[in-house]
Amino acid sequence: MAQAKKPQQENEPSGPMSPERMQQFGEQARALNEQIVDAATKVGQDALQHYVDWLQAIAEEQRTLASSPQGSQMDWFASMMKAQADFTQQFAKMVGGMAPFGQQPQS
Repeated sequence: MAQAKKPQQENEPSGPMSPERMQQFGEQARALNEQIVDAATKVGQDALQHYVDWLQAIAEEQRTLASSPQGSQMDWFASMMKAQADFTQQFAKMVGGMAPFGQQPQS
């Protein structure tokens, strides 16, 4: 029994890919990969810089706390809670400002 031939659609190749088409495809893939690497590098560098900035802010807050006149334990605890709250708030801002995976970061 003979099978009916499926009509060929426009986006289906009619045969093996030509060398020129393969080279064009390879160049497009390489360009896309370079864009992905560049975007990922920028996001990583931005995240690292934000993290370093936060660590410096926390260290500064700790230095201020350590050099302040000694008060009650509640004063010390309140200062530590404020430092932690500031860090958490900065972290939330950074995470909220990051672009979803695959999208360019906001400038």
